[in-house]
Amino acid sequence: MPWRLRLMIALRQALDPGRGLSAFLSRVSIAGLALAIALLLTVQSVMNGFDREMRERILSLVPHILVTGSAQAGEWSVLVEALSQHSEVASVRRFRAMDALLLRGREVFATQLMAMDDDGLDHYGVLLEPNLAEMGERDLILGKSLASRLGLSIGDAVTFIIPAQGGNRYSSISVSLRGLLHSGTELDETLALVHRRALPQAESASPGVESIAIALHDVFAASQWRWDVMQMVPSTFRVNDWRATHGNLYSAIQLSRDLIGLILFTVIFVAAFNVVSSLMLVVTDRRKIVAMLVTMGAMRRDIVTIFFLQGAVIGTVGAAIGAGLGWILAASTPEAAQLLERLLGIPLLQTDVYPLAFVPVDMRWQDFITTGAIAIFLSVLAASIPAFRAARLPLADTLSH
Repeated sequence: MPWRLRLMIALRQALDPGRGLSAFLSRVSIAGLALAIALLLTVQSVMNGFDREMRERILSLVPHILVTGSAQAGEWSVLVEALSQHSEVASVRRFRAMDALLLRGREVFATQLMAMDDDGLDHYGVLLEPNLAEMGERDLILGKSLASRLGLSIGDAVTFIIPAQGGNRYSSISVSLRGLLHSGTELDETLALVHRRALPQAESASPGVESIAIALHDVFAASQWRWDVMQMVPSTFRVNDWRATHGNLYSAIQLSRDLIGLILFTVIFVAAFNVVSSLMLVVTDRRKIVAMLVTMGAMRRDIVTIFFLQGAVIGTVGAAIGAGLGWILAASTPEAAQLLERLLGIPLLQTDVYPLAFVPVDMRWQDFITTGAIAIFLSVLAASIPAFRAARLPLADTLSH
């Protein structure tokens, strides 16, 4: 039997609406496989989105390596200059972090204030609203969520109370809100930036932790670089990388991604197993036709090939429909999440609980090709049992009835 005829019979049994039970069962198998693939690709795209945002948004804002310690201004400058010479280092920022009280009318809020140099805004770039080219000595930048929680808007005056080194003494600085950081991450809940020259000039009046934030081109090289930096600084300095603060979060995202992928691949396996039961019923339904084909000269291998091709047709059509449906679902997930938020009146993701305030999506063509290929392979594999059963049908008994 020529291959063209085998394929034609397989297509008619799988897709022809007039084939009765055979085509109906094939369409049910296609629908189940397509739905499983669509759900898997949608969830994979969302988890890929969280992974991408973790790497490109959250880890781009936090220090990849943080150096803290006590040293003279000249020693800090030498260290910054030495670190900047390495090609693997993207940027080096020096800042001072300190605990402070934010006064807003009669309300008092505890926060951590960061005082940075002139080039500090370069790190945050277009995430600022409005987009600022430079920062004045009396300007303040807050995270958008923090400003919203405090009821602040651009131009409002804010006072910070900073404890002094004497214990019961303190100093204050007055600044005005100049910009908001809208990153969609947990940083929007905590960020408070001022210019270093806004701090009191007396060293005893402005305690805090002097630090250097190092950003690397390869964020995953931070562990190795941490040890290299430790060799460059005095032993009294403390050196940490981003894994100390965000390593557990990144590991949790990766673990969730792998577990969900495993669970949904199991769903595809179950859907492919449905092909076995469907084709077994097809063999029972088409046993007369099989017997007639054999008596007309069809070989046993022709019957086996026809059912293998039918399994391949079910897998291919199901994978194509599932990939298209998965692309539509994944692309519409952020809009669906926003619509659900408007209908419920509450945010689905909040940065005080979750690392992001939105649902990210990253559709990768490798996932679509791999998932489709696995679905087709499982469908063809599932067709092996019905195919060999059809080839062993007792012809005499079948024709006599």
